[in-house]
Order: sequence, then structure tokens, then C-alpha cells
Amino acid sequence: MTAHEHIPVMPEAVISYLAPRPGETYVDGTVGSGGHSELILQHSGPDSRVIGLDRDPAQLELAGARLAEFGDRAILVRSSYEDVLDVLSHLHLDSISGMLIDCGPSLDQLAGRTTGRGRGFSWRAEDEPLDMSYDPDQARTARSLLAELTERELLELFGQTLRGGEVRRVVSGILRERGQRPIETTGRLTGLLRRALAYKGPAVDRRISAAYLALRIVVNDELEGLARGIDAAVEALRPGGRLVILSFHGLEHRIARTRLRELEGGPIGPPRLIGAPEREAKVKVTTPGPLFPSEDEISANPAARSSRLHAAVRV
Repeated sequence: MTAHEHIPVMPEAVISYLAPRPGETYVDGTVGSGGHSELILQHSGPDSRVIGLDRDPAQLELAGARLAEFGDRAILVRSSYEDVLDVLSHLHLDSISGMLIDCGPSLDQLAGRTTGRGRGFSWRAEDEPLDMSYDPDQARTARSLLAELTERELLELFGQTLRGGEVRRVVSGILRERGQRPIETTGRLTGLLRRALAYKGPAVDRRISAAYLALRIVVNDELEGLARGIDAAVEALRPGGRLVILSFHGLEHRIARTRLRELEGGPIGPPRLIGAPEREAKVKVTTPGPLFPSEDEISANPAARSSRLHAAVRV
């Protein structure tokens, strides 16, 4: 097990909007190697606690090493942020003062540093098994999807991130290749994507990355899971509790923005519709729009470039 290399994204903004205080309990919904949890514990005083959740036991091991100095102030649980209410119930807690949801994989997972081998998250790595699962014990993997999904399901999957004719060419390539032998490694998938997308230079790299993203999203049920996780986080917060979300691509940005606005309440349907039912207001959004990382942060940590921060307070 190597040392953590993932750098927490937008750290100053996370702490500013989460505003950790002494004696309170916070949840880091995707603890990773513990970078954000460490910051929360450092800024909240000696009587505060952080409950760090992650589906990946190797990530929890990294976080445990990083947070060891905080003793029992850091509680690590193998779980998804979607299940935060069950975690709190198990710990005999009714509510929390803040929660961070940090979407997507860590650099440690992308590079395979947490497992001794990669799981196929990135086409840039050496040839790896096509798992793409945050939970190494789950049955659904990228290779199982490529083997089992129908043509229609594959078209829907890649249609999330690819454009028009790209989707049809990629799916046709997958159907042809899997008819010969299973597509089980990143090398095999990347090769067929490169042939199907038929771009030159950096453009093909971007489109291959988009195809990998589509697979990873479905393997881990990321989009529906984010919406459920936001709802669960809001229910877990006490009045005045704060929610911070870090999203990393357009589909996540849209879900975070839309779901928080819905949770602000207001009419269901056109706002001028007389007699339209009203949603209950559960949060007040505290970011007028998504916050972007600074150019200085992007220079120091290029992985932060696509990140956006969204925040709200429980009412």
C-alpha cells in the first residue's frame, strides 16, 4: 500500500461553506484517502467528529492511516453516502451538522494505487481488468455490462456522453468484438474505441475518456445514486446543518444544481400556474451558482479543473 496521492479539491471553499464547529459531527460522504476529513477535523476543534464513508475498503485503509492522529474523532465506515441514514442509525445518531459529497473516483483509484492493480477506470493506464467498480466486491462490472447489455441498452449507456454517430459506431464495434471474444481489458476496449471514433490527435483521447465515463457511471449507478444521496444528506442534517457537493462533469453538475433547487421548495410546474401545489422547502441554496476552482488551484492540481462546488443549508 503506497501513500495517498489524491489532493483534496477546493479545500478552502469546502471549509468555508461547511463551516465546521467544535463539538459537532460531520460526514465525509466519500472519504477517499481522507484529505477533506483531515481539513474538517483540523478546523472544527477538539470535540468534533467526522464519519468517513467509502465503498472501497482500500480507500478506507488509506484514510485510516492519514487520520490516525485524530483517534476516535475519525470514524470510518464501509458504506455509500446514499446510506448515510442507516449509518447514523447504527451509530445511534439522530442528525449531523454537515455533510460533504465528493463525487467520482480518487486519483488513487484511477492509478490503481489502492489495490496493487488497476480496476480499469482510465484508458491511460496499462492494460487492466475492466472492473470500474468502487466496491471491489460488487457483481456488476464494466466487462459484465459489455458482455450482457442489449444493443438498445448499450446505445442508451453511451448516449449519455457520446454524440450522434459516435454512439452507433461504438456500439457496433462492441457487438462485433464481443462476438469474437469477451471484452475484458482496458487495452481491448481502448483499441476498439479508437477504431470506432476515428478522430486524430487529442480529439480522440477526449472521446475515449467520454466513453469510459459513460461505463463508469452505469457500473456504479452514479447519477441516480447522487440524487438519492442528496436527499438522504438533507434528511440527515439538523436545522442549520450544511451540505457541500463537489461534482466533476456536466451530468453531475446538473443533478446537484437541479436537486438542490427542487429541495428549496416552491411551486410544482410553471410558477405562474394558479393553484399549483407547492414543494416543502427543505434547504436554502447558499451558492448563487456553482463555484469554480481558482486558476492557482488548477495549476497546482490539474485534476481540479472540472470541479464545481454547490452548497445549501437545511431549513
